[in-house]
Amino acid sequence: MLNPAATPTVTAATHGSDLTATVHTAAQAATVALIVIIAASLYLLGCLIWPFGKCRRCKGAGKFKSPFGRAYRHCGRCQGSGLRIRLGRHVINHLRAVHGAGENTTTSKGKR
Repeated sequence: MLNPAATPTVTAATHGSDLTATVHTAAQAATVALIVIIAASLYLLGCLIWPFGKCRRCKGAGKFKSPFGRAYRHCGRCQGSGLRIRLGRHVINHLRAVHGAGENTTTSKGKR
């Protein structure tokens, strides 16, 4: 009868491939994270330059035509401007408000 402990196993050969797979997975995750960070940065830069987008309800027209085509009414969502604030600009405005709240100009340092 064969002793199970005496049979050769090839587990040592698979340890190197596990490490290689882990390194490839970590490199791929880092690459994806870098791409996401770059894309988000470019989007926020675009929101700094162009803070407004077209209103989704009226598609930027600011008004709607009546069913018979003779009269117009203003869009209720954008109040007739045809513009909306982009999501990234909301994020930038929030970050500015949080940063501004941390700066307290009413207290003077060193004076009592």
